[in-house]
Amino acid sequence: MIEWLNIKNLALVEYAEVEFDSGFNVITGETGAGKSVIMGAISLLLGERAGKNMIRKGADKCEICAGLVLKGEVAKQVDAIFANAELAPSQDNLLLIKRTLTASGSRNFINDTPVTLQTLKKLGDILIDVHGPHEHQSLLKGSVQLNILDDFGKLTTAKEKTAAFYATMQAVKQELNDLENSLPSPIEAEHLRTIVSSIESANIDIQNDSKLNDKHKLAANSKEIIEFSINASALLNESEESIINQLSSLRKELTSIEKLKIPESEKFIPQCESLIEDVREFAFDIEHFSGKIEIDEKSFLQMEERLLLLQTLKRKYGPSLEDVLNTQKNAVAKLANMENYQYLREELQERLKLVIKHLKQSCTVLTDKRKKASANLAKKVTTELKKLGFLKAEFKISFQPTEPSARGADSIDFLFTANPGEEPSPLKKVASSGEISRVMLAMKTVLAESDAVPVLIFDEIDVNIGGKTAVTVGEELKKLGTTH
Repeated sequence: MIEWLNIKNLALVEYAEVEFDSGFNVITGETGAGKSVIMGAISLLLGERAGKNMIRKGADKCEICAGLVLKGEVAKQVDAIFANAELAPSQDNLLLIKRTLTASGSRNFINDTPVTLQTLKKLGDILIDVHGPHEHQSLLKGSVQLNILDDFGKLTTAKEKTAAFYATMQAVKQELNDLENSLPSPIEAEHLRTIVSSIESANIDIQNDSKLNDKHKLAANSKEIIEFSINASALLNESEESIINQLSSLRKELTSIEKLKIPESEKFIPQCESLIEDVREFAFDIEHFSGKIEIDEKSFLQMEERLLLLQTLKRKYGPSLEDVLNTQKNAVAKLANMENYQYLREELQERLKLVIKHLKQSCTVLTDKRKKASANLAKKVTTELKKLGFLKAEFKISFQPTEPSARGADSIDFLFTANPGEEPSPLKKVASSGEISRVMLAMKTVLAESDAVPVLIFDEIDVNIGGKTAVTVGEELKKLGTTH
């Protein structure tokens, strides 16, 4: 509910503060008292565009603020809007809306955080309905009327079933479209076959081929490696000046020191022997390494040819061998789709026919339920209208078929006439603000349980009524105030 409204420098009003209570609130006053200024302030808070002429003459800016308390499901809807606008959720279900107008433009705030006009409009759609000459009237929108009828008839399950069939139909259509788009042209198909053939003939082995560079490097430098290995082995073990011979001479000298029984000298010989053993093992490793190298000119040429082939494939379809194999896999899949196209297309078309059949059946069921609910809704609204002084009023709901969609296959219009013998017209074309306000009151009374908008404002609800009808209007409004 709206708890309070502050207005500064709007039109002729320098300052005004209005406090509201829950339930039924009435603002009365003769022409020129300022009721329209309050309505204008509410409209601005609902996201209506502001003009410079709205600022009071002599003032630099105009400011409108309102405090609202949120309850139940509405609080969740507000937080969902906040989440989409990247705003923090409301604290303690309290909401502060403010607009500041200046000559250069307007600034909008929710809970002291700047927001767009679009966010204000979204909030307005779920928080407040204004019914009058300059209304923010969700009930005049065809889509909202359809939702009201469905809520009144408790048709949520039937709607969800229809929406599910529609979503399935859209998904199958997308599959068909994707299949069509994935088909290669004859030239593309020939290119794909060339890709598959060239990669398949290479017989790529990721594990072995990835090591080929190292093997090639070893083979390409085999002569130098063998020569270096022989020289290294000689330095370690085979020449007269080898490290092993020098270490052996060192051992003899250390033996002489050991005989002198000098403290701590006993560890030198074991260390020297350990060095000799390490050098011998080192020499063996080098000999073993060089012994595995084979100088085979034929194998080397084959290796070079293989590397050239792999490099060509990687350049065309790579950069890695894994990418080359993925290119082959994708080409095979596209060719398979082409070969199986007719079968896949027929299968998808059969699925599409079946789901369209189910969607149409679901739409038919939904339409039947809507028409049954519409008769009941029209009867109740007409009864309420008679209470409100339209003794000869007629309220009807017209149906027009549409293409099946997630919402069914219906477009509806709320129709009304206050005069006998006059054909009911769409509600949005009703000219009299007094008439439309009372029609809305009648509908809101009937729909009180299903309408989630918590705040209802009726402007000029008393136009052209008096006596018993005026009392009835007051009673209906008070009754509506128990839920809104």
